[in-house]
Amino acid sequence: MKMTRDNFQSLLTPIHNKIIWDEYNSLETQYTKVFRTETMRKKEETFPHLGGFGLWEQNTEGNTINEDEMSEGPVARLEARRFDKGYSVTWELTRDDLYGVLKGRGKDGSAQMLARGFRATLETDTSNVLNNGFTVPGYDGVPLFSDSHPLTDSSLLGDNLITGELTPENLKLAMTLMRQQRGEDGILIQARPKQLIVGPENEMTALEITGSLNKAYEISNTKNVIQGLEVVVMDYITGPKWILRDPNFDNLLFGWRDKVFYDSQQLPKTVDFFMFGFARWDCTYVDWRGLIGSTGVAV
Repeated sequence: MKMTRDNFQSLLTPIHNKIIWDEYNSLETQYTKVFRTETMRKKEETFPHLGGFGLWEQNTEGNTINEDEMSEGPVARLEARRFDKGYSVTWELTRDDLYGVLKGRGKDGSAQMLARGFRATLETDTSNVLNNGFTVPGYDGVPLFSDSHPLTDSSLLGDNLITGELTPENLKLAMTLMRQQRGEDGILIQARPKQLIVGPENEMTALEITGSLNKAYEISNTKNVIQGLEVVVMDYITGPKWILRDPNFDNLLFGWRDKVFYDSQQLPKTVDFFMFGFARWDCTYVDWRGLIGSTGVAV
């Protein structure tokens, strides 16, 4: 179809959207491997933590049932945040080089770059939940990875913080620590690590440790008992951090309020157009259980 002023927008917008989604889909989606994704029904979604009933008490014939109360604990939240980006294209430049402009060879912008920026924003935002998990306080007043998580119905403290670089021995300690995690009532929750999450800095080390038939880095016939962990590499995790996760627990959560959409509008008093993308989402952790984290540095 020949591009004229009358059909400029109707022709340009579908091409723009196709190039964006082709580029977006050519890149690896990483955050969905560790974040449960859901649709937000309103701007803010809350996830209250409740205590527990503890162990059952023994009773005797004819007695009334042992009664208990469940306490209210802290509340985790998702709150939709807005993300957007756009650029202008001129009639002349686009008409003379339609695909070149949108694919990044023109001076006025690029649909491909818009797609890459969107993908990088998603992956950066989700990775920062883990990157900041050692320093930024969360819903219970301490960071995601801490050895002092308060429990609502217990005087014990929850612990999901390990120290040291990624080694077979430290990984074993972390796996044991996860099995010792407790609920709000202090009862063991039987968490089991299934994923080892790392950044590029630890990718090869993680694959060597989990993929070795015998114990990694040793000349022995000792069987490697760390096999079976899925290694998930997230490009935007910084430094030597490493995290264990049990995906059977709702811990890392991503919520779409408005999934990304792309559109265009004519600029006032011109034959030029503004191309843009818009989305709203949030990501966080709603529980620290089923997660163990290390900065990768010995303390």
